Amino acid sequence: MNEQVLGHFLRYKRTHAVLAHFPVTAKRKRRTPGLTRDEVAAWANVSVDWYSRIEQGRAGVTPSGAVLANLGQVLQFSQAEMDYVFNLIGLTSPLTHHTEVAATTLAFIDAQLPTPALIMDQQFTILAANASYQALFGPLTTALQNNWLWRTFHQAQFRTGLTEWAHYAAYATAVFRQYYSLAPESPFWYQVYTSIKADPIFNQTWAALTVTDFKTQPLLFNLPNYGELYLLETVLQLPATEQYVVFENAGDAATLAKLKSLATAT
Repeated sequence: MNEQVLGHFLRYKRTHAVLAHFPVTAKRKRRTPGLTRDEVAAWANVSVDWYSRIEQGRAGVTPSGAVLANLGQVLQFSQAEMDYVFNLIGLTSPLTHHTEVAATTLAFIDAQLPTPALIMDQQFTILAANASYQALFGPLTTALQNNWLWRTFHQAQFRTGLTEWAHYAAYATAVFRQYYSLAPESPFWYQVYTSIKADPIFNQTWAALTVTDFKTQPLLFNLPNYGELYLLETVLQLPATEQYVVFENAGDAATLAKLKSLATAT
């Protein structure tokens, strides 16, 4: 096995990580760039000592496929990078986590205008959104803050703008429980969980063991600059990539008129 090559690659990706893309708070200037070994190890659910041995490229130190997959997710590897590190240890990389959106899919959500529409990956992170969605709910930023669950619990447009926010947050929690069970060792799912676990609505629903799948949701928003918007949220999955297309269809004539006006302005 190429222990030293693997260790060098992991160390390079860790020390060159852009902190704004990770759930860390820079309270003081760091002595070294990027993430710390402690942070990577904690998010990947391995000991710091074991991760350090892997990164140092010690002979005979071979991470399991599960550990390497966790490290790759923590360090936000592309699919090509994930394939590369798995090749180094002589294993086949995990099933592709599709984070790239096909041009035809992008054209499809743009064709839905004035209806707000977006594309999410298998972990509910928004990969692309059309102009109507971004005008209403803000531009896309980092991976965690683009996540549907993070936005539901932290973004003002949902938290204060959605009339029945508590009901929607409970629904989102129940969906999360269902899909988290498919990959309970995922570091990114754990980051999402950590970012919302302190919320009382989340805790109440989580403790009740409520589970559901995506269902059409009637949503009444009251947003600055737009007033009341009645939207019907529908989620469909694309079989080829397992990505999700989310439509926020107008639920009444007044909302449709506002969306048309918004599309014209953007």
